[in-house]
Amino acid sequence: MKKLGITTLLVAVMFISLKAQLTVNSEIRPRGEIRHGYKSLFDEEDNTAYFISQRTRLGLFYEHEKYSLKITGQDVRVWGDETLFNSTSVKGDNASLELFEAWLQLKLGLYSSIQIGRQEWVYDDQRLLAARNWGQSGLTYDGLLLKYDNKNFRADLGLSLNNDAENSVGNEYTPDKMKFLDFLYLSKKLGQSSVITFTSILNGYQKEEGSETIYVTATYGPYFKMKTNKFEIEGSFFHQSGTNKKSQTINAYLFSFNGLYKFSDKFNLGPGIDVISGNDPSSTTVKDQSFDVLYGGRHRFLGEMDLFTDLSKSTTDAGIIDLFAKANLVLNSKNSFSLVIHHFSTQKNIPDPANSAANLKKSLGNELDIMYKYKSELPVELRIGVSFYNASESMKVIQGIDGNASNLQYFTYVQLAFTPKLFTSKE
Repeated sequence: MKKLGITTLLVAVMFISLKAQLTVNSEIRPRGEIRHGYKSLFDEEDNTAYFISQRTRLGLFYEHEKYSLKITGQDVRVWGDETLFNSTSVKGDNASLELFEAWLQLKLGLYSSIQIGRQEWVYDDQRLLAARNWGQSGLTYDGLLLKYDNKNFRADLGLSLNNDAENSVGNEYTPDKMKFLDFLYLSKKLGQSSVITFTSILNGYQKEEGSETIYVTATYGPYFKMKTNKFEIEGSFFHQSGTNKKSQTINAYLFSFNGLYKFSDKFNLGPGIDVISGNDPSSTTVKDQSFDVLYGGRHRFLGEMDLFTDLSKSTTDAGIIDLFAKANLVLNSKNSFSLVIHHFSTQKNIPDPANSAANLKKSLGNELDIMYKYKSELPVELRIGVSFYNASESMKVIQGIDGNASNLQYFTYVQLAFTPKLFTSKE
């Protein structure tokens, strides 16, 4: 019976209805990593980590003149992580397959549509809503998306409501997971190469187990991007208010600005700054001034060694300032290099645990990120990344390994992404 069902599905694929198109996409993405200071400073007593992870995806995209749908399954694993094995063989996992995407989009008119199901929400530079493509699992949302797109103006309204199960009574939810995430996104094109947007996000966390009180946080602000023949600049400013998971009033912000100057078609260079507000332990205010980047990108900001993906731990909630300069070099249509130099410091002071009358120096250290990319005429992309971090004494104290941190902190990876389109059927 199972074989008959599969055969029926394959036959149906061969006879797609008129005015419709079916595409079968795939992705195999192995990545080898060497971690010697990735996410946390490397202690001299630690051992360097070596491993290979892999993402495998298979997706169906069906597009009709009045609707479309997408279903993508994925398997994410570390080579050798099988849980079902014995001394003579490896038999697999209890569970490794999952549903990455499953959504239906209905066209409501010439410019509007509604999209329902598990989907990616990716906006602007992915500061607050991101795909998090660096992580092998990626990130999708269970929700509803109303979209209006009329060439130069776009408006999106996203709504979500999360539960742990099909409850018969009550609406309790895991306190550390968002109970809901709703947003309004407005975008206006300014000419052919510039855009200004405004994003407003409401998200809520349940107070605690056994309570249905929801703490709501509001995040809102503009983003802009402008391109000319020689310059490219982008920036954003977001303010955060409401109540955090600890029932504290929030007053926090994020500021970002960066630019590139195009010296030629093959080389550009420019500076940038990211400021994420934090808390001052000496302040008498009871407000939380630590900005939460919500479901925004982590790896794409604040250095590729990911030492600052969780500021509550990496800077003890003191926020962060990242001054950086980046350069991009295109050798030809297939080969390119990028280089980014960062200087990190805390946004607020951190008391010195060895001297109650003094603060640690704000400087946290410097990072150098180098990346090589090869893009083939085939659906293959190779990325090789190397990063180095020089930690300050303050960073070592915060990490709790003062005097024992390795002088050379580094991280390197080799990633191969193979994304062939396996099948396309047109009317």
